[in-house]
Amino acid sequence: MSVRKLGGVLVLFSLAWPQAAWSNAVDPQVRAFPSSVTQAFVKKGIASDDFTAYALPISPFVHRKPQAYAHGSSQLVNPASVAKVFTTALALQKLESTYRFKTGFHADAEPVDGVLNGPLYIKGSGDPAFLSADLWASLRQLRTKGVDVINGPVVLDDSAFTEQMPSLGLAEEDAFDDAPHRAYHAQPDALLLNFGAMSIDLKINENTVVVVPEDAPKDWAFVSEINLTSGGCGAWKNGMSVDFSKAGRNVVVTVKGNYPRRCGQSRLPIRVPAQDWLWESWVKEIWLQLGGKFAGPHGGQVIKGVTPANTIALYTHYGKPLSDLIKQINKWSSNVMARHLELAVAGTPEAFNAQLKDWLKLQGISSNDWFFENGSGLSRNTRIDAKGLAEFLRNMAARSDFPDFLASFPRAGADGTLHRRVNNLDGFAYLKTGSLNGVRSLGGYLRDREGQLWAVGVLVKSPRAYDSWGPMESLLEFLYRAE
Repeated sequence: MSVRKLGGVLVLFSLAWPQAAWSNAVDPQVRAFPSSVTQAFVKKGIASDDFTAYALPISPFVHRKPQAYAHGSSQLVNPASVAKVFTTALALQKLESTYRFKTGFHADAEPVDGVLNGPLYIKGSGDPAFLSADLWASLRQLRTKGVDVINGPVVLDDSAFTEQMPSLGLAEEDAFDDAPHRAYHAQPDALLLNFGAMSIDLKINENTVVVVPEDAPKDWAFVSEINLTSGGCGAWKNGMSVDFSKAGRNVVVTVKGNYPRRCGQSRLPIRVPAQDWLWESWVKEIWLQLGGKFAGPHGGQVIKGVTPANTIALYTHYGKPLSDLIKQINKWSSNVMARHLELAVAGTPEAFNAQLKDWLKLQGISSNDWFFENGSGLSRNTRIDAKGLAEFLRNMAARSDFPDFLASFPRAGADGTLHRRVNNLDGFAYLKTGSLNGVRSLGGYLRDREGQLWAVGVLVKSPRAYDSWGPMESLLEFLYRAE
């Protein structure tokens, strides 16, 4: 049992696993997957030793003698984004499904005759889904409460993650995939805004490419230095580069690279590394839109700092409940949101790895050789095995909050990252997928046509891993047929 401070609130944590059905579960007989399933991988050039899979029936059992299926299930393999199912589950265990992150708007004293004499402090606790629309609503609340003029600076307090932030610099991001501008590289920030990213549209105008932001402050300028090229519309996004700079009070975003004409109009989600620049622009723009004013020698300045302990709370914004956040994380595989949960529940990546493995051991899962470099799965070093993955998923099905956990998974052929995949099952399948160069993974739940619920884990590490979705679907179809 441990106690730690999160967003100014003392939270009592327990790693104890609740008494659950898994502790009395029947150990099913384990059989090898049939050759028709394993050969589907081999035919795609994926060697038998390059993939591992485990399927475990979940109580109550439809069959009198339940049996599991395995292939190389003890091998340690990188799970890629399937790691997020462990992160979201640990957050449910420690914070509970109703937990909400808070963003506080503080001052040294109440406003007098509509004037806030002194700074406005905006204190973050790590809400991973705070949007510019939430900022608008929060500042509107200040106007409703009688604040007309801010006679002092606006202080951005992102100190909640100061000691917890991983030392992940640009050089490491470059080494990962040479595309630090991509939105999935957004980094944790206690005052994260708009997921640390934005989308820009690339539009062809005769022989030039115009860059148009989907949603950006009006004082941000977007410059295109993109060259139109011939050839097919391939993987052009990683070849782009994005530079953020300041010209006076304006932020200039310059996009460079080569863009195939055949691509037509496309969208490029990009990381916004300078979060304080984004906050500065949105705070000023929204406050003036709402009819508010800045005054005094420091009025209109937006700076970084720490909120004093003796301030008063003018307004507190409560974010979405955790049950909603984990849906965004698992269905759409949000890396930065997963990193926020990792830091919120454990403090550091190292502590997250230790706490998660301890929790798994309490469940009887052999995780000594496992390693979680971070909570998102964007890692070359994270390692788990398919058997432990399936056992963990089975254990989660015994929890009272399992409906929240299950609902966070992409539904096959319907939504999230699976809205166009796994269309060969007429029944029930909720599956989290993962993808890195040379890695493909899958973990989740499937109900076969006889009504048996299965926990499934499939991990592939091969130069041909990109071609493994078809064999994975064949494996799922085998389980669904319940033969």
